[in-house]
Amino acid sequence: MGFKMKNVLVVDDDEKICWAFEQFLESEGYAPSIANSAEEGLRRIASDKPDVVLLDVNLPGMSGLEALGEIKASHPWVIVIIITAYDDVETTIEAMRLQAFDFVPKPIDLDIVKGVLERAFRTQSVRSTLPVETMDASPVAQIGGHRLVGKSSQMREIYKLIGVMASNTVTVLIEGETGTGKDLVARAIHAGSERKEKPFIPVDCGALPDELLESELFGYEAGAFTGAKAEGKPGRFELADGGTLFLDEVGNMTPALQVKLLRALQTQEIERLGGTRTLKVDVRVIAATNQELSEMVKQGQFREDLYYRFRRIALHLPPLRERQEDISLLVTHFLQLIQEELGKPIRGISTEGMQLLQDYPWPGNVRELENCLRSAAALSRADVILPDDLPSEIRMGDKVGSTDASQLETTLRSVLQDTTKAAIAEGKNGLYEEVVALLDKTLIELVLDEFSGNHSKTAELLGMSRTTLLKKIKQSNDADVE
Repeated sequence: MGFKMKNVLVVDDDEKICWAFEQFLESEGYAPSIANSAEEGLRRIASDKPDVVLLDVNLPGMSGLEALGEIKASHPWVIVIIITAYDDVETTIEAMRLQAFDFVPKPIDLDIVKGVLERAFRTQSVRSTLPVETMDASPVAQIGGHRLVGKSSQMREIYKLIGVMASNTVTVLIEGETGTGKDLVARAIHAGSERKEKPFIPVDCGALPDELLESELFGYEAGAFTGAKAEGKPGRFELADGGTLFLDEVGNMTPALQVKLLRALQTQEIERLGGTRTLKVDVRVIAATNQELSEMVKQGQFREDLYYRFRRIALHLPPLRERQEDISLLVTHFLQLIQEELGKPIRGISTEGMQLLQDYPWPGNVRELENCLRSAAALSRADVILPDDLPSEIRMGDKVGSTDASQLETTLRSVLQDTTKAAIAEGKNGLYEEVVALLDKTLIELVLDEFSGNHSKTAELLGMSRTTLLKKIKQSNDADVE
């Protein structure tokens, strides 16, 4: 099985290129085979079942793109790497649309080929560790059709509180950082309550200017302000009558609007802007905030009486970094949804990729994790997600996120100070060139090591061209020889 995993089929009508690939692949430990046409390549795939195919676009008879379509239809497990002209943008785009794993530009750069093949076989290796079937369903709490994912002790407490809140109509305050799922919890409370057949009306208080927010909440009569509709308009309180009104980011309300909201909560009565009629409403209010309302009360930015009205029952949603054991469940859950959305199978994520997700602090919480996975799944060229598919901030993780710029500057300053004193004492000249060359060499070596010698990725991270990187490496090596 180990030998089989190393089989590579090269499909190209250029005998010189085939010979060069054959020599290179053998030297790298692969077992190469050659086909000089698409038709022969398809026969070889059916009989030999290679795991990776290097496929040229310009072939006699059936083109490489036509062959790619047939390969993916008949042998979806085969990883196909396209060989194409460097400036053939349209072909490259079409090849990727047809689910090519990657492409190698001409003239052939064997460093690039090596990196692409390594990534292809890492993908095959991850595949072999995953079940053949689609991912098992992740444990979720189904509350009125709303899915809450997690089995951590924190989430179990949240489920209990949702049950308590759903059994009454008391005003609720949901606290938590952005992206923790406050909207989802509010919907779950409503869906589990006796009001579930009535409307659930959300209002984002942070997305509307105060004057517009007031008209949205309480409605307006004809002529109440410039641009008001002739027939007037009901507000969200009226629309939520009998049901639940969800006020997200209530900390953004001005004091004047807070007074009007407090009165509505106390009396269950409202008046439209520009109106004189008092309207009776039956509305349960669930509020949410990502701010510390208690601190805002102390600073006079939020009314104390309204704060305590909201805090009759308070629920705090923990940030994702405090419930890391739920990350793998969330990953499975989101990938199930995302593969349906994208219309492509996603069997899972590699162990290394999952570890990166576990180590990342997730400042954007569950929402950031979902967006990260959606991006990775869309960019993945196979049915598994590898570390390279993840956003750069996730891949670098603590290497970048935990770096304190001032601390780094202090350390460098101390080292350079000692180096400068030593150079003065020894009467040395050319200190600037010597130090810059050393920093340059050290940084390049560190990044190359992180990317397992991949020149393209190293150049990308350092913000230089691959040619410049290779030139610097050569200069460094030449200096070492001297």
